[in-house]
Amino acid sequence: MSFTRAADELCISQAAVSHQIKTLEDALQIKLFKRMTRAITLTAEGAILQRSLVDAFGRIDRVLAQLAQGEGRARKRLTVAVTPAFSSRWLVHRLDRFLAAHSQLEVRLVHTVMHTDLGRDSIDLAIRWGDGKWPGVECERLFGTELLPVCSPAMLKDGPPLLEPSDLAHYTLLHEDSCDDWERWFEQAGLAPSLALRGPLIDDSNALMQAALNGQGIALGRMALIRDDLRRGTLVSPFSQTLSTQGAYYMCWRPTRTEQEALTWFSDFLRNEAREQEAVVLEESFTTV
Repeated sequence: MSFTRAADELCISQAAVSHQIKTLEDALQIKLFKRMTRAITLTAEGAILQRSLVDAFGRIDRVLAQLAQGEGRARKRLTVAVTPAFSSRWLVHRLDRFLAAHSQLEVRLVHTVMHTDLGRDSIDLAIRWGDGKWPGVECERLFGTELLPVCSPAMLKDGPPLLEPSDLAHYTLLHEDSCDDWERWFEQAGLAPSLALRGPLIDDSNALMQAALNGQGIALGRMALIRDDLRRGTLVSPFSQTLSTQGAYYMCWRPTRTEQEALTWFSDFLRNEAREQEAVVLEESFTTV
């Protein structure tokens, strides 16, 4: 509850911390802090986001702490670049199974939304979203995912009924990067794509889903990353109509890399988890509201 102490811990200026918070609040279109004369405190929305991030980063910290507990033997290291959303909503939930089988391996997760230079940044493996056509790297497709309209169940309690896709005109739409996905969803439903041209644009899928969880609107969520939320009921879908994506998650590595046992272990683990997920998708279904 102090920008000054946060700045000291991060070794940056207090102004830089304040600027980053303001940027985040602008992106989410919510206030995270109440600013008073000599103190700050979290808003209700800020408290919700804080709990979610503490939980996600806590799981990551616990996993990495387990890796750091050496037993006096040489440890192999694997550095993996991954987006925050893929890490917190898919990878971290599965990582303990890999670590249990390879306790001698030290895994370092580097979180970024940018495409890192695998050679320059000493990254052994990157997991990227896109079409798999990136210069200078070799790629292998892990899995694709469909998009599903989702929102907080609390948001629908007092709102207008959602019986037909056209009823979405009464709700705020949340967009990732652009309105394109919602435009295609409306067109697929037989409605005018122009219905999608409203609502905030959010350039991070983690922030997008947090806005949906907060009851700020309805988002098109990536099914592969939101299944736990759907099972728990923290997110619900007003309609069962899904939208096929034009991208997928890929494993990427340097073409000139030398063969590493650790990289083979981890890529095999990711392939197996992706196959198991595909098998579950064929069996499960989610109830719409």
